[in-house]
Amino acid sequence: MILAMKPERPRGLGSYAFWIVVIVVGLVIFGLVNQYSAGISLSSKNRTAAFERQLLYVPFAILACWLTYRLNLDQVRKHWFKVFIVAMALMFAARIPGIGVTVNGSWRWIDLGVIRLQASDLGKIALVIGLAHLLANMQRHTLGLKFNVFQLSDREPYLFTRRGWIDFREGFLKPSGLILAICAGIALGPDLGTIILCASVGGVMMIISGVRWKYILPTVFVAVFGLVILVLNWETRMRRITSFIDPWGRRENESYQLFEGMVAFGVGGITGKGAANGLQVRAYLPEAHTDFILANIGEEHGLIGTSLVTLAYLIIFWLAYRAMRFSTDLYRLNVCLGATLFLVLQALVNMGVVTGLLPTKGISLPFLSYGGTNLVIMSCMVGLILNCIRDIQQVPFHSREVKT
Repeated sequence: MILAMKPERPRGLGSYAFWIVVIVVGLVIFGLVNQYSAGISLSSKNRTAAFERQLLYVPFAILACWLTYRLNLDQVRKHWFKVFIVAMALMFAARIPGIGVTVNGSWRWIDLGVIRLQASDLGKIALVIGLAHLLANMQRHTLGLKFNVFQLSDREPYLFTRRGWIDFREGFLKPSGLILAICAGIALGPDLGTIILCASVGGVMMIISGVRWKYILPTVFVAVFGLVILVLNWETRMRRITSFIDPWGRRENESYQLFEGMVAFGVGGITGKGAANGLQVRAYLPEAHTDFILANIGEEHGLIGTSLVTLAYLIIFWLAYRAMRFSTDLYRLNVCLGATLFLVLQALVNMGVVTGLLPTKGISLPFLSYGGTNLVIMSCMVGLILNCIRDIQQVPFHSREVKT
């Protein structure tokens, strides 16, 4: 006997989206306040330059969030490969002198005159859209198993083959190939931190989507081994690792920024010194408005301020997770998952770097660190999350029918 369950609309989804927007707006405003405060470490002539430039990007971020929220994800899915090609082309263009510009020895930006576009951030969007499509297709192939007969697409004939080959091709080769291609484009920068972030997000998406561990574990071991060999033969990265291991012994050289950032957390105490009253930012901590903005928050707003920032990202993750549980569309589930992971994992990596728990990497704190392109791309991720929440169907992800 089959009892049909009455479809019920998931409760609270509208409030999930509302609170995500409220938290993100709060983070952006708080980021602007700290950009203005951190400007005191600059020369008197350019004291508000970072704040004004970041403020200039806010309307673009709002527009990007709204556009991605209004996107028809089914249409975007049909053109996922075009999105991938555009992202790859821009990452290659950033390496061409005259088109791309170098900052601190890295080719990551394309100069558009008024603004600079960080091409590697566009790879994040391509990764979320493309990987969500491939993983949803993988589920369609494997879940449709019947007598070991598969139809890979409407244009392909039925194939009589072993399930393992389908899992390997659709569930591993294609998704991992996409991740590898995007990471290779980012490596032209080079930007090792973003490569690790993209590989981590892609790996988690594959695991959650049911890709077999027997394919994932050997790949992880090979990737870690390759990373170790790369770092051992890359002098700049090796210095960062040694400074991470012994920050106190190298505080006059490679660990100077990390050491002064940790001092900022210490002198800030529980409540902090108040906005624009930080001594570390004023005299000792260089470029506090960029990747080390959390140290500035720790000094001026104390443990309370940094805890609230951490809690904000955790709440975003929790709300997105709660919404994902009701998804009936594997593609949208993966889009929401990927966008959420990019927001939260990037924040966790930045916090780990600033507090000395991870080696120094050029990873910004979403919505708080200085950087227009990252602000716009992270706003696109929020728009994708809101888009998926809006499109969630009325019936939860679990079965509509119960057999008795």
